[in-house]
Amino acid sequence: MPHVKPNFNREGEGAMPKLREMSKWSDSSDQIVNLLYNTGYRLTGSHRKTQDLIRDVFNALNGNINLNTALKSLCLIYINKPTSSLSKNLSKTKSSPPTKDNSSNNVQNALLTLPLKVRLVLVLREVLGLGYVEIAEMTGIEKTAVTRLLNTGRWELQIQLAPHPGAKRAIKKTFCSEVG
Repeated sequence: MPHVKPNFNREGEGAMPKLREMSKWSDSSDQIVNLLYNTGYRLTGSHRKTQDLIRDVFNALNGNINLNTALKSLCLIYINKPTSSLSKNLSKTKSSPPTKDNSSNNVQNALLTLPLKVRLVLVLREVLGLGYVEIAEMTGIEKTAVTRLLNTGRWELQIQLAPHPGAKRAIKKTFCSEVG
């Protein structure tokens, strides 16, 4: 595996380019490693687990390194790896250090609570910008199941990340009672 320091911005500043934009690049190993690392980190929430996943991907590639093959390999290894090694104790996994704006950390933490396949299709769709058919091809999951998994994941994230309907009233009531 090439030794490359991943270009992963923990604070969430600057969006990761979509896969369609990346496919226009030459198949630079540095760019492929960055894509795989960023994607792997979104899936695992752990730098150590991401490194293990990337090592497994490069071992499986046997020198055949191109963007689509590498990403497909990452997806298949992620899905097929025993869940105990990738998702065990995810709630205890250290996430990015807190920042002033915790929204990216909140999204990452919420993402890590989702089942593996739901998390994978969400990352492929919402982070990499893949279409439903492309996700199905990358993962081996049927297109109808991809749609269902995306809807489930979006719903779960919305529940976890959206403020509860009464939250504003409760905050306002608390604030007014403290001030008045």
